Amino acid sequence: MSQAAKRVATSSVQWQKLTERLTASHVAELTRLKGQNSTFSAQVNQLPNDLPKIDFAALKKQLPAHSAILDSLQKQYETLSIPYGQIPEQFNKEIEKWVEYNNARIKLHELKTADGAVAAKKVEEKWAKAPPVEHFDRQHFAEYFPQIFYDLRYQKRIPDPCNVGLNDTDQLEARFKDYKVLRRADKVDDH
Repeated sequence: MSQAAKRVATSSVQWQKLTERLTASHVAELTRLKGQNSTFSAQVNQLPNDLPKIDFAALKKQLPAHSAILDSLQKQYETLSIPYGQIPEQFNKEIEKWVEYNNARIKLHELKTADGAVAAKKVEEKWAKAPPVEHFDRQHFAEYFPQIFYDLRYQKRIPDPCNVGLNDTDQLEARFKDYKVLRRADKVDDH
């Protein structure tokens, strides 16, 4: 195995760990990524560790008019070194920002999941205590389906049999809260 292949092999992706963390909706993308990675690894494994050697002396004999240019190219080619595995600092900063952003998203998701589990547990407890549906009466409907059936004895709602949305806002209550019936002079309040 060439030195380049050894370097790639030591920095390979842990596919099993990645598969465990992803959801089923990402299986196709993960399969495509695995294929691209194996193609890249195969190409790297075929390459030699060092750059190929070029015989500049033979080139200078074949092209004597361009010997100055070939000398310049030889100096540049010999000083060329491509370090493997070094990521420029600007990219590292972008990667760190992306990791922080994803960690914040993961924490938010975990909080939402925990809140959802608590809410689901409350709903399950509520329905575990509920009587069978055959035994429901009007009071149970108001208790278990408050968005559809309402009890005006304790809920501040306006009857809305046509589901117009009268209770969605408090405009009606705000408009008529100081409503007073006009008193007539011939009306007597002593009864």
